[in-house]
Amino acid sequence: MKTIATGILTALILGLGYAHAATEIHAFSASKAVDLTHPIHHNMAFWPGGVPFKKEALTSYKNNGYLLHKFIVGENTGTHVDAPAHFIQGNRSIDQLPIDQLILPIVVIDAKAQVAADPDYQLTTADIRRWEADHGAVPENSLVIMNSGWHQRFDTPKRYLNMDDDNVMHFPGYSPQAAALLVKRRVAGIGIDTLSLDHGPSTTFATHVVMLKANKYQIENLANLNALPATGATAVIGVLPVRGGSQAQARIFALLP
Repeated sequence: MKTIATGILTALILGLGYAHAATEIHAFSASKAVDLTHPIHHNMAFWPGGVPFKKEALTSYKNNGYLLHKFIVGENTGTHVDAPAHFIQGNRSIDQLPIDQLILPIVVIDAKAQVAADPDYQLTTADIRRWEADHGAVPENSLVIMNSGWHQRFDTPKRYLNMDDDNVMHFPGYSPQAAALLVKRRVAGIGIDTLSLDHGPSTTFATHVVMLKANKYQIENLANLNALPATGATAVIGVLPVRGGSQAQARIFALLP
């Protein structure tokens, strides 16, 4: 974590060149920042059958005097945002996410104990209501993050996918019932530190359907979640505004009071 000059952050945020720059943004001040993004590299974990990251040098310091690369990567590789258009035709694409939904308060629900007992654990409505009993109602237009502890496996892809002999992955996620409750709470989106918001064995991706049908976004493969408090942090989601994209990589960080 690094000390941050609040005035510089305010100027940076107000200067962002987004189409929705006139939208009112969640007010905050911060002294520390936590990077929630896994660095992108060619050995990183990715969804089976997806497109892994590949970097190719087009120039070199020796031959050209400067360095330039070409990247090949799937939309859903690494820390990335799922737009509603990922599953629902006609819903928002990644470039259409409003700025006030990309700078917003964070709710962190700690489920590490449940996941330690069951790697296929699905966050429940009871988990959400227990959080609310301690911290108050989940705020509207917030980003809810499930901290499963799985981010600590990311640098070991085999453990991160946790695939059995039948090629079924085993990692935690949100239950569709929990997702539906968060839609009722009018959150902007949800995030997790695994490959998917649905748990590894899912074949229906019901949580994706619930969230994306409601025009909410999702963030997968988050990092460093143990550094976040249950409440009080602010997310800044620098997602690539790919026109018509269904998903895109993002540099995401949390600002702490």
